[in-house]
Amino acid sequence: MKKIDRREKGFTLLEAVLVIGIIFVISGIAIVQSFGSTENYVAGSAMDIVVSQLRVARGLAISQRRSVQVTFNQTTVPYSISYQIQPAPGSKEALGTLNTAVLPNSALFLMETGVPNTPMNFTLCGTNPICIGNVGGGPVYMQFSSTGQFTDNTGINVLNGTIFVGIPNQVTSARAITILGGTGRIREYVWTGSLGWAQ
Repeated sequence: MKKIDRREKGFTLLEAVLVIGIIFVISGIAIVQSFGSTENYVAGSAMDIVVSQLRVARGLAISQRRSVQVTFNQTTVPYSISYQIQPAPGSKEALGTLNTAVLPNSALFLMETGVPNTPMNFTLCGTNPICIGNVGGGPVYMQFSSTGQFTDNTGINVLNGTIFVGIPNQVTSARAITILGGTGRIREYVWTGSLGWAQ
């Protein structure tokens, strides 16, 4: 005669509760760790927006053989950066379309307290996060010339500068963009805390 095993197979209530508890603990840790990532993502996005606008403006200036004016808006939130192709000298053409890119809502042009200057060591303009050509907020008129240089309206005086972005009271979100006026080269920096600025 065949013996029948009548024991039930499956999990006990204690085992199920223990597994659910472990899942909640791991989920909680993941959620807490994602908060820092979100801030870094927003700050990185803000830096990418500024860098891409500057690079597109420079590329257009070179390819179109025209000056491209750059403007930073740090008076109304959300902050933004714009560029506009200028007409050729002596021509009656209209200005090119104004192209504006807006920073993410929580990101600002901002210098975090305790964060030093970038390795490029361009002049800082007090607490103004945009310092171009030693002018807080930058000169009234800034442009990429047809040679790719970043200059004032004369096209002769090159402008070096730094633009800081970040999220208020989040030192780890500090980012910086530098412009080397003579070549128009744009560099990105991320604040890493004890390790300083990383490119």
